[in-house]
Amino acid sequence: MLSICIPTYNCNVVKLVTELSQQCQKSAIDFEILVLEDGSDEKFANENNAIENIKGAWHIVSKENFGRSTTRNRLADAAKYEKLIFIDCDSAIPDTKYINRYIENRNCEVVCGGTTYNELQYSPEISLRYTFGTKVEKTPATKRNQAPYSAFTTNNLMVSKKIFEKIRFCEALKKYGHEDSLFGFELQENNIPILHIDNPVIHTGIESNEKFLAKTRAGIENLIAIRQIDGISPKFFNHIRLCRHYVKLKKLHLLWTVKLTFKLFGKPLETHLLTSRHPKLAFFNLYKIGYLDWFVRTQNIALLQ
Repeated sequence: MLSICIPTYNCNVVKLVTELSQQCQKSAIDFEILVLEDGSDEKFANENNAIENIKGAWHIVSKENFGRSTTRNRLADAAKYEKLIFIDCDSAIPDTKYINRYIENRNCEVVCGGTTYNELQYSPEISLRYTFGTKVEKTPATKRNQAPYSAFTTNNLMVSKKIFEKIRFCEALKKYGHEDSLFGFELQENNIPILHIDNPVIHTGIESNEKFLAKTRAGIENLIAIRQIDGISPKFFNHIRLCRHYVKLKKLHLLWTVKLTFKLFGKPLETHLLTSRHPKLAFFNLYKIGYLDWFVRTQNIALLQ
């Protein structure tokens, strides 16, 4: 019934796989757990060899790093059951009802469980990622269902294999960022409903402020790169809030204010985001649109006419 797919890069997932296997066994369902190492260092791949001793689990090692999209597609291709559950490797299961909640919603084609955090995870070094996670990602299903496609994520997702065979991750995306957004957009374009439920995983791999801000910039640059991929609908960019705000400011001839603000306050904004114990998400959003505008201008890209 369930194929649980865990794309893995430099992460020990033995505890995660053990918990999932135990819950599946208690539920008395047919299941498999597929772990695919996407070019992980030998240290982590060796640690995860213990997965082979866990009931229903398979450990697949790829020495080449294919990236998030290709790895997820390969896992789906290897899966044998009709329901796929994708879980990111830096996740923890918060309670013993996780699998049962997905089973209860097995008649739905696409189900998102959500993400959560706890106060013990906080430290000043990860304050930006923690604040973003608790304020943006840690959202109840009632609110996510109000805008199901905008709230779509793939870190904790159940999808029918027949749907996945129709809408796969775009393997042209090699760098970090927006493969989730593109998948969600394709679901919307194909009128495939998404159900959000309260079945979160704990995000354990909280990056440092420096790393998260660098990944944010990389995600913005990858968003621009998507424009070069054949077959991507121009409507996709209306699906991205940052792009919608950019286009609105452009139509109002107000991009000069973004340029000026980023020129004068870009560095202070960055310092705030990297050093504040409680960074403001308004400043984070201002930094993102400023960086988008700066990148578009310096690369001489006519973005979203």
